[in-house]
Amino acid sequence: MPAPCVIIRLHEGKIYLNDNLFLPAEKSNLPIESIPFDQIRNVFWEVEQLEFNKTSNHLKVRVTNYFQRDTSSFSYQNPKAIIDFIEFDQLQDVSSLKQCLRYSMTELPRLDQAITEAFQDIGDPLLPNRPQGVKRSNILFRSAPAGQTLYKEFSIYFKDAAFRLGYVAFEHPVQETGELVRFKIRNDFLLPEFDLIKSYFMKALGTRKFGVNARIEVENKKVISTEASSKIISLINEDLIDSIRNIRTLEITRPPFRGNVDKSLFTSGDIFDEFSDDEKEGNVFDQSEEEILNYLLSTAKVRNRKQLEYLAGQKKVPRTKLKFTLHPFFGFLFTLEGERMNHFVWELLNSHATYIWSAGKGEQEMELQYRRVEEAINQVRNSGRDQYKHAYRSLPHDPDLVFNVIVHENANSPFIDGFVMWRHRLNELIV
Repeated sequence: MPAPCVIIRLHEGKIYLNDNLFLPAEKSNLPIESIPFDQIRNVFWEVEQLEFNKTSNHLKVRVTNYFQRDTSSFSYQNPKAIIDFIEFDQLQDVSSLKQCLRYSMTELPRLDQAITEAFQDIGDPLLPNRPQGVKRSNILFRSAPAGQTLYKEFSIYFKDAAFRLGYVAFEHPVQETGELVRFKIRNDFLLPEFDLIKSYFMKALGTRKFGVNARIEVENKKVISTEASSKIISLINEDLIDSIRNIRTLEITRPPFRGNVDKSLFTSGDIFDEFSDDEKEGNVFDQSEEEILNYLLSTAKVRNRKQLEYLAGQKKVPRTKLKFTLHPFFGFLFTLEGERMNHFVWELLNSHATYIWSAGKGEQEMELQYRRVEEAINQVRNSGRDQYKHAYRSLPHDPDLVFNVIVHENANSPFIDGFVMWRHRLNELIV
């Protein structure tokens, strides 16, 4: 039974099996050390398939026509198996190959008959006599006259892709159809809100773009379906997302931020918007104030950890939340409820003192009390803590907003527990 035949294309150092699938010439026994195959352009050979090793994906072929003119079936060839190496059996000597390739890249349509006769005159085996009327079947390649399967490899910049629920989407042109085609790569860890923080994914993955392997089904020069995958996108998992969440949480403690002359207090819902002038990133991980506090206490070396943990466990004014400050330093504003007064306790991260503003219950709306405390923090930010404390002691102040400071004494003493002294002083003030 005659061996099955297919067409291959030699082009710029590659052996093409169809328009898009190729092996580098190094993945064959072609004499690349003697012939500059990277300079070969659009040379078609017909080869008969002799043997295929399914273990090594090694295909053995023999060239039956070094001047293949009819290439109509080439675009529809579709390998049934992965081919990693091509061995050309009974390949002609280097001199004959050079002559053949040189002729193939000249004006082949005009010279083909003359070249054929010249080689036949000298009995060159490059043009073997084929039995007439013999139709060879194809065992390794299947053709699809009504359709075509394209295999593409390309790269996409993260900025040109969009994170959606369970996948990343992007568009890329398909030259064969002239269409701009939309592709999707599935990843169940992705959420639409992550699109706002793609820069963090780029940093975590160490790249601004990701490679894509795409399979495209074409019928009548129209794309009917696509499949795509990416090694980079597959690296996005729960661990990577957790690391990005933690990086963003730590970043809120590190200035500089945009700064707002009128705003000093932030909730977890708006604190992440301070990261960028260009767009509001937002609290994409939906972290609560307590989650942010607990993470910072669990991962960072915090000088005033005991003070922060104690304040977090105290009785809060109903329907109030922990708030954050960014200027002049990152800190927490706890709103504690006493018997007669509401107490706004400002504890900076790694600070040496606790600042407390106290206002009577029922004297003002809570929102107004927050605004007055925010104004006081703005004064601290603008003039400095020492200047503010001096001004409060020496200048007239509102009698209904009482200010106190508790210094963290003996914080590093091996003999005296400074926290016990601090806690005693705080409980005296929470009235």
